[in-house]
Amino acid sequence: MALTVDGIFALMPELFLPEKAQGLTVSVYYQVTGEGGGDYTCQIDNGAFSLKREAKPDATSVVVIGAEDWIALNEGKLDPMQAFMTGKLKGTGDLGLLQKFPKFFKKPQKQGGPVKPLKELVSARLVLAGAGLKIRVGGESWGDGAEVAGDEATMRALVSGLSEPGPALLGGQLRFSGDMALLRKAWKTWSAEPEIQFPDTPGGKALATLRKRYKGGATGTLEVKVDGVPYRVDFTSENLSVRPGGAEGASALGISDADFAALNAGKLNLVAALLAGAITVKGDLSQVAAYSAYFDADVNPAHGLLESMPERFNAEKAGDLEAVVGYQIDDLGYTLLIRNGVCMVFPRLMKPCDTLLKAKPEDFIAMSTGTLNAQEAFMTGKIQIEGDPLLMQKVAKSFRRPEA
Repeated sequence: MALTVDGIFALMPELFLPEKAQGLTVSVYYQVTGEGGGDYTCQIDNGAFSLKREAKPDATSVVVIGAEDWIALNEGKLDPMQAFMTGKLKGTGDLGLLQKFPKFFKKPQKQGGPVKPLKELVSARLVLAGAGLKIRVGGESWGDGAEVAGDEATMRALVSGLSEPGPALLGGQLRFSGDMALLRKAWKTWSAEPEIQFPDTPGGKALATLRKRYKGGATGTLEVKVDGVPYRVDFTSENLSVRPGGAEGASALGISDADFAALNAGKLNLVAALLAGAITVKGDLSQVAAYSAYFDADVNPAHGLLESMPERFNAEKAGDLEAVVGYQIDDLGYTLLIRNGVCMVFPRLMKPCDTLLKAKPEDFIAMSTGTLNAQEAFMTGKIQIEGDPLLMQKVAKSFRRPEA
């Protein structure tokens, strides 16, 4: 069903997260222009949300956006930062509130991230298996050896390690006439390291890193529902597997996407969140809580430093500076937008940027806190700057230095 402007706003009361807005009294007026648009005012009164289909020019924040752009933004086809930078989304009033406002709502959960092309997926999985197999789907084939043939959906499930070959062979969805020991060996490898397209969200990214952050030592099965989508997590003393789908009879944790990301970053206390009603637990609470101790926190040490930049921004020193600044700190990407004496930070890297800084977390932190000379870091290659290095210097002078 196609999204409509009115349909999007009608969902907001259902998606609202009152625990995120306790003690807050604000209003946001959306003036949606063009065909299918209208006036919508969102009011929050100490954790209570209400929506009125009327104008409120004196709201805490005011947004003006076209109907098509509003729909594209909610479909994920238009990035909010890009919309703001290009003038498709215009905001007045409290811009900091506009940046935080989406965090007060759950996002309708996507079932997965971008799907890999079949050729790319199969080729990579054949290399992983190291087996003499040929995979055939329709008129295309990859690899050399005994041939496994089938439709695309069945083949994706097989090579991704999500669906064992036996039932598909019996049902005729797969065809294989070679040595079954060869196919079983490949399946064992694929199922040990499944290829899963997690949602491209903070919670989805946390799910994707669970295996590499698992320290070992646990046993059992846990069902984790992130924004209502279930995943089965199986623990052994040495390994961990994460697969889509529920785990009947197992303990279960229900949690929002944002809270799951916070839990994995060590920013959310599981018991406190349960008492506050932010999460639900089915089964043995102590067992569910114990599982969190078997993981290293999903934290890039530069994360907090980048998140604090709006608080450390000195508008007086920045003057009339306007810039789009990118930071690539290992796998952590951030974009800083400075405009009209306001600094906003976005937890993703947008390109093109006016200037882009790349560094390892320890070097970025040392330079930011003053324990590493910026010029020395640049000359020795510890930091790299793409774009205008002089602009990066001006940007750096617009922020108070954090404590070492």
